[in-house]
Amino acid sequence: MTTSILSAVAAPQSGRPTALLLDHHEYAHSVFLRNRPVPWDDPVAYARFFNQAQGLLNPDLAILDLSHFYAHHLDQNPALQGAMSEKKRTGFALRTMLANKALSGKAVDLAQTLTAMVSGPVVLQIPSPMQWLQATHSYSGASDLDGLDADDAENSSMYVADWLRGFAALPFAAVLLDDRSAAVGSPTTVGFDAYTPITNVTAHYRLVVGMRDAHGVDLHQEAVHGSDLPEEYWLGTADTWPAADFHISRIPATAVPETVLDQLGQLS
Repeated sequence: MTTSILSAVAAPQSGRPTALLLDHHEYAHSVFLRNRPVPWDDPVAYARFFNQAQGLLNPDLAILDLSHFYAHHLDQNPALQGAMSEKKRTGFALRTMLANKALSGKAVDLAQTLTAMVSGPVVLQIPSPMQWLQATHSYSGASDLDGLDADDAENSSMYVADWLRGFAALPFAAVLLDDRSAAVGSPTTVGFDAYTPITNVTAHYRLVVGMRDAHGVDLHQEAVHGSDLPEEYWLGTADTWPAADFHISRIPATAVPETVLDQLGQLS
């Protein structure tokens, strides 16, 4: 039975007064794999790696961020890179990447294995259509991100919505659109109104969808709000956090395990 983010926030399984949604990928990569390659091509090995972090950190919800998966496979696949560069039309590269059946099949296999093996609810996180469009825009031969607008984001959301259907049957607690930008020339920020194809698909499959920015998470058509717990908290240099219905946070790779456990204790 699927645990919704709403029920996980209402009654945190950890016993914390406020639920913690945790992105532990970079930290677990450093601590458990000691920066050796992540086993993206072996779903069972990846699920075991993920579960190691779950057992140690006991989040109320954990994040599977497929942006790492796609970055890895795109780097390893020059043929796909070439296909994404065949046309200069805005959004063609993203559409080509997401329409690649071999790669999307691997992504679904990874997600299916993880949700079957993991201990605790998992949230699927992907870049927002605008951020994914930005990340693949260079394959069109363009370097200027200022020309990307809400119409481009809406068009891209159709590709993302079609791709998301492959994950619809999996027991994710929610789908998060990560709208944090890693680029200097960040494009225009857009909201849920530009992503109607995605909200329609998630509503059809009764999936909660949220938008993540630097401050936290807003859930579509829900009053529940998650506030960002800064990475500095896990380094022991920040001991306060904003009030919220739940917290969302990423533990940095440089965090010291003893400090992380101490900081987790403060949240109890």
